[in-house]
Amino acid sequence: MGNATAHTLREFAETLVRLGIATEEQAATGLAEAEAIGMDLDEEFEDTDELTFLVGECGLGFQTPEKVSGHLEDGYAELLFDAAACAGGSVVVDDVALVKDEDGEEYLHFRRNGRSIWHPTEHLSDSTRYMDWNAAFDAIGDLVPGNDDPRSFHQLDEDSYDAWWLLLTPEQAKGLEEFGLPMPVELGRWVRDGMPAAEPETPAWYMEDDRLHASEESRRCLDAWLAPMDAALDRWRTAHLPDDFPFDDSLDSLSALERLVLARFDGPAALEAAVGDEFFAGAVRYVGETALRLWPCRWTYQHSDDPYSVSANEPMIRSNAPDGFAGEFSPDYVLRTLVKERTSHDMRERMSCVGEAVDDYHKVLRARAHGG
Repeated sequence: MGNATAHTLREFAETLVRLGIATEEQAATGLAEAEAIGMDLDEEFEDTDELTFLVGECGLGFQTPEKVSGHLEDGYAELLFDAAACAGGSVVVDDVALVKDEDGEEYLHFRRNGRSIWHPTEHLSDSTRYMDWNAAFDAIGDLVPGNDDPRSFHQLDEDSYDAWWLLLTPEQAKGLEEFGLPMPVELGRWVRDGMPAAEPETPAWYMEDDRLHASEESRRCLDAWLAPMDAALDRWRTAHLPDDFPFDDSLDSLSALERLVLARFDGPAALEAAVGDEFFAGAVRYVGETALRLWPCRWTYQHSDDPYSVSANEPMIRSNAPDGFAGEFSPDYVLRTLVKERTSHDMRERMSCVGEAVDDYHKVLRARAHGG
């Protein structure tokens, strides 16, 4: 990436110190290493990408390699260990493994401060030395300190291959961008450390885990949704369902509900005209509660100040499996899609993703237990 203003290695080192990214000792070590390989510390570079190697010479950050030098699993382990080290000991990574299940699906596993994390991976072949960058980036994002620490990982170079990364505050990242670095990628998730006291893999564990890591407003919204559940469904059943409706949380009852919904709303316009419709609100509750009885899953809620945030600000159903298995759906969205597309049994297929996610999780656990 070309820049209008040329910069030198010495200026870059001074910037790292000024922003509190490097100590004076680290900067001096980096400059000495650069001199030792014949670099002119005062040579001006218009492409600031050429300066970022100094980060490594200062003993800072980590690098995302174009391809690993040995086994892929070892390459992922080295990358994650290096990224975690940026947090200065508050993030500990162990148990890094690539696991392939009986269907040939592969996942990257590691533990962050004792918590197991999984990400699906795709590689060109069993012998390839190129990482799955989607999985690698997701994993790096899991390793920010989190809690009350505002830092996230920033890529300093334009190209991700052989790029240098630093763990930075927003102010430090802005300072490096003003210096002239491209800073094209930021990675980080909203993380709170802590483990549930409930028995692992039980419904209670997943619900407690949600509360540990949810915002206060998310917890409040979820509680407000769940508290009247039984009473709301009883009123819905009495006021809006025919006497012969199979109110038994079965797949057959979902088919019966589909017919009622399609008969009541002839399209999206009719649904929008019935904003606050008690029948539709009860149907949302029934769809979610039926999922809870058909598959290992639970209600969740994620509050966001962004009104356009995906999967936020509405009750969701999520599978009782790690996030990497991606089993969730919105009962509200499932019912609205039914009204729009008017496809019989499509609602059931959309809901079944939560059960499929749990099945996928159990497959990979079995594979790992057998050395897969």
